[in-house]
Amino acid sequence: MNSPVQSGRTDAPEARVSLRSLLVRPEFTAIAGTIAVFAFFAIFTGDAGFLSMAMTRNYLEVAATIGIIAAPITLLLVAGEFDLSVGATVAAGEIVMSYLIVYAGWPVAPAFLATVIVAIGIGALNGYLVVKTKLPSFIITLATLFIIRGAVQGILRMLNGNSVIDGVRSAAGEDPLVWLFSGMVGPFSVSLIWWIVITGLAAWVLESTVFGNRIFATGGNQAAAVRTGIQVDRLKIMLYIAVAASAVLVAAINIFTINQGNANSAVGREFEVVTAAVIGGALLTGGYGSPIGTFFGALLFGMVDQGFFFTPLPDVWFLTFLGFMLLIAVVINNYTRNAALKPRGSSQ
Repeated sequence: MNSPVQSGRTDAPEARVSLRSLLVRPEFTAIAGTIAVFAFFAIFTGDAGFLSMAMTRNYLEVAATIGIIAAPITLLLVAGEFDLSVGATVAAGEIVMSYLIVYAGWPVAPAFLATVIVAIGIGALNGYLVVKTKLPSFIITLATLFIIRGAVQGILRMLNGNSVIDGVRSAAGEDPLVWLFSGMVGPFSVSLIWWIVITGLAAWVLESTVFGNRIFATGGNQAAAVRTGIQVDRLKIMLYIAVAASAVLVAAINIFTINQGNANSAVGREFEVVTAAVIGGALLTGGYGSPIGTFFGALLFGMVDQGFFFTPLPDVWFLTFLGFMLLIAVVINNYTRNAALKPRGSSQ
């Protein structure tokens, strides 16, 4: 007859396997970090308003505008590439769409589609330059960031002598499509629905499709991926286009929410979306990441962005706090992944 101690020993290997499978998941650190951050702000700033419905709505809206872009950025990172031009693409999308609605009198649908076409051009250009020059995507997209940002500001100043286009909602009138970008679902912005849908789509593509397997293969070992027949260049260009298209969606949400297109919009957004993806478990070296982890990374970013200002610390310390959060997440991700993947019984 087995003793209780013997039964416990029998179950232990299964428990260890389960723990290893948990630690190796990219989402692990982001989920744990999100829970910890929420608990911190709930305990220490809950009475100041962090737990209120208004604050919940605020940090979810911040997280959504980051997460909508961060989901396709995660696929790009898994493929081993980078895109620093997304903030400038958001600004370009705001100006193109606002100009077509306010000055050209276009309805929302054709204005949005025309802006998507512009974004497809930006994404295709980024991807083409990266795959053809073989230069680091960091450098290529840093250059296009400056080019796009400067061109948007310069062209708009030539057209109307200003860096903003006001009155977008008024010009759109009663166009029913306005609700798709600035409507409310209960107490929450419709941007939350876009965020959930795009994250789910990205997760499905990466985890459940042949295209997702090719993304992992490209980021894990590009030379081997090419040898197996994967069209790596086309895959990367498609991912750059997806990232640029997501930036247009955020641009549309922005202009109808604040009733204005701004050529200086989304400065620094490129770092916010990458921060969310890295906190979510993505590696900048490629081959590893999860849109679900990025979802929680964006949520964590949103909570910190809004919750920090309920603390007694001056708001100038926000970036320092965020930097420590990112550093801690990267270190924990690296440690837990290496520990989980270490062969059993290894002391190395």
